[in-house]
Amino acid sequence: MNNNPVRLQKQEDKNMKLDKWLWEHAHIILPILAIVLILLIIGLVWSIAHMGGTNVTMVESGQYYNHLHDII
Repeated sequence: MNNNPVRLQKQEDKNMKLDKWLWEHAHIILPILAIVLILLIIGLVWSIAHMGGTNVTMVESGQYYNHLHDII
């Protein structure tokens, strides 16, 4: 039987390493994520505005829905 004392120190979790790294670099990561979020929102608004936002009627086979009675 081994008479060496057992070390009862708390082992550092690998998730704690990632958490510590994120806290250390938060001043860089958060502004980058905020800029990406703003760019995505601007892109969404732009795509809605330029791909039919001004034309509410939409089209079916190149004809406006409210003019379908003209071709029937």
